[in-house]
Amino acid sequence: MIPVKALSEQGIERFRAWLSAPDGPAPFEILTDDAFCRDAPGEWLIDRSMRFSTTYELGAYLAETVFGPDIDRFAVRADKGLWAWISLALLPNLLKRGRGKDGKPFDLPHYLDIDPRLAYRLISRTAWELVHLHGSKARVALSSPRTAWGDVAEQVAGRQEVYAHPGFWTVAESLYLKPDGSPKAGVATIRSKEHRKDPKSKVGLGAARRLVTNFGQFERTYLLREMSAEEILAILPAEYGGWHSSA
Repeated sequence: MIPVKALSEQGIERFRAWLSAPDGPAPFEILTDDAFCRDAPGEWLIDRSMRFSTTYELGAYLAETVFGPDIDRFAVRADKGLWAWISLALLPNLLKRGRGKDGKPFDLPHYLDIDPRLAYRLISRTAWELVHLHGSKARVALSSPRTAWGDVAEQVAGRQEVYAHPGFWTVAESLYLKPDGSPKAGVATIRSKEHRKDPKSKVGLGAARRLVTNFGQFERTYLLREMSAEEILAILPAEYGGWHSSA
């Protein structure tokens, strides 16, 4: 266990340089080097040896063990140096997986807050915040065993109308999670242009990406935040029937 710190501007640049050209080991030594760090906005401890099978597990660790429920969400969220430090501290969990990809980083915004338009892609922060806001329902977006940042995470985290919407997450949980909390097969399926042209094709119907789109459409007509999950489920198109009946 080591105290949580925040990377200074020099530390962020050092980490950024490695992410841009990841030759050799990551600069883990700067995590405890005062020349590259500053104090975090609180006193917390983190275990760098932790390994997680899904990004949801990482988010739950940060939300429940590191920060706890009474954290000042907005103050912690805004500290770019803090999340750069956490990204580096837990980096082995945040790299690409799969043949020919193991150990390679994603693009910079998945580790550093460098572009407001892409801030939602900062994996460790989004994982923490979704679990902090929605608890185990965040499994819907963060439970891929194949990647630290899957398509469902990209679609959900990138849409502000559903990111913090409690009704969306309750509905998504009832549609897409099995009783043991694991995602059902096909949750991340994308309905391609070819499938949309085929009136007989059911590929991707009712999957998570479609629910995100439908919520955006429903917000123009319904006051979804004042509706219960049961009321929202009742207005969903027929394509979701199979998902709900298998819950």
